[in-house]
Amino acid sequence: MIRMVFFTPYPEILPTIEQVFRERPDRDELEYKVIQNPSNPPLQTAAADADVVIARGFTARTMEELGFVCAELKVTGLDLVSAVSRCLKMYPKEKNIAVIGAYNMIYETDTVNTNFTFVRLTPYPVSDKTEVDAVIQKAVSDGNTAVIGGYAAVEAAKKYNIPAVLIESGRRAVNNAISEAKAAVGIARREMAKSSTLSEIMNCSFQGIIAIDRNGKITMANSYCDSILETGKCALVGCNISDFFPDLRVTDVIEKGIELRSELHTYRQYRLMVNCVPVANQPGRVKAVLTFQNTARIQDEEDLIRKSLHCSGYQAKYHFSDIFHQSTVMDNIISDAQNFSHSDSNILIYGETGTGKELFVQSIHNASPRKDYPFVTVNCAALPEDLLERELFGCADGTFGGTPEGGKKGLFEVAHKGTLFLDEIGDISPSMQSHLLRVLQEQKITRLGSDTAISVDVRIISATNRNLKEAVAEGSFRQDLLYRLNVLEFRVPPLRERGRDVQLLLNRFLALAHETTGCVLSGLTYDAMELLCRYSWPGNIREMSNFCERLSILCRTAFAGTEDVLRVLPDALLG
Repeated sequence: MIRMVFFTPYPEILPTIEQVFRERPDRDELEYKVIQNPSNPPLQTAAADADVVIARGFTARTMEELGFVCAELKVTGLDLVSAVSRCLKMYPKEKNIAVIGAYNMIYETDTVNTNFTFVRLTPYPVSDKTEVDAVIQKAVSDGNTAVIGGYAAVEAAKKYNIPAVLIESGRRAVNNAISEAKAAVGIARREMAKSSTLSEIMNCSFQGIIAIDRNGKITMANSYCDSILETGKCALVGCNISDFFPDLRVTDVIEKGIELRSELHTYRQYRLMVNCVPVANQPGRVKAVLTFQNTARIQDEEDLIRKSLHCSGYQAKYHFSDIFHQSTVMDNIISDAQNFSHSDSNILIYGETGTGKELFVQSIHNASPRKDYPFVTVNCAALPEDLLERELFGCADGTFGGTPEGGKKGLFEVAHKGTLFLDEIGDISPSMQSHLLRVLQEQKITRLGSDTAISVDVRIISATNRNLKEAVAEGSFRQDLLYRLNVLEFRVPPLRERGRDVQLLLNRFLALAHETTGCVLSGLTYDAMELLCRYSWPGNIREMSNFCERLSILCRTAFAGTEDVLRVLPDALLG
């Protein structure tokens, strides 16, 4: 059921309203009340229980400003034509007619004017009832001798003995207003349901959320606020935000649009992290939203995050789509690597320093059946032998000082069911080679200081910039270990062999540097690009990335020329 209150613009419209309601096929869904004198009782009281208000002219505008759901009884062009015709019939000598009323009543005057070529119709829009008398006097001084308009305009004209005719609303206008009112209620109810859902969501938040009007008054607060601000039985809504945060610069937020972020404030025994930002939902009506959280809770959550990351942070972030290239040689290598991803065999990747071997390793892991399990990486050249052994195989409780109770997992155990990436595998010692070979043969590890074997299911991907076959011939690397590691193998080419990839990657790194540093440099001149494409890039991708970052910081023009390049990379002349 929809409850409507109909404010009649004049008493004579009552039969029309009742007739339209009777004739509507949805009359059983509508419950209505007609108020014939909108000023008595007051508008708010009269419409207190209504779902929607139907009104015309000034009353419609007033009800909207008061926040009621309102449908306007619009004046149609037909209503204006009827009023003009009645005016000419009642006062045939009056050819200069002022049309006075709220703008939404008289906006079709110009259209109607064309139907009465022998009459001059002049519109006088009025924004408030208090202006009506002055507007009528202005209309008379302009030579108008009659008035048509709303109820207020007609009543005022009578005081000055000016012929006046009321603009009456016909059945069509009344019926349209009722339909509009019904639609407005549907929209309002849907919005109310959304608002209720939003309120429920906000009350599930673990931080305080407060809406503030332009005067600093609280207009909304979620339930978390009550647990911290401890207002007891008093409602937060209606209080001033300064009662709780006296040092908060709310005026700067609302009047100057300043955003206050991560400010520390104290309320009673709590230390709170506070954010306050402006919200301009309507021109000239800036409000603010404040959020806060207990710093003790933030610290607890940070501890949990760190523990979680420590336990489950072994993840690969790159995919094959992250490998930027245009060259055919890279197409072929990526194709091979993608095929290798579906296998569970160990892989050995050759490549010079800085060619992006780990990018391939992570991409292979993320494309493999093991993608949902840990990706663990260790640089074999970065750790001394005893520490590398401890990291790979773990240690039993009490084996070394600082070992946690229950022992420490090694990276083989951490990588169980996932991928273990052994970077710079060519640099491990002969004894470590023997230990690693045994693990690959038996698929079991034994922690240092323990005699218990632990089964592990790990795929090994290794990488090196050394020629391991030459190392085997020299006796510095075990041949049987090499056979275990390079069941599948491929070589990542250096930049000098990747052709037009050099130009693609230069543009890519310069764009990234432009975005991250905010520098003015956005590209290279033709000569500068040609010079860099001839350069051999012995440090490969890593060298290029560093060069682009340095150039972006030092160059003060939009396009870097050869002089700029040589200042940052003098070796570029060597090719």
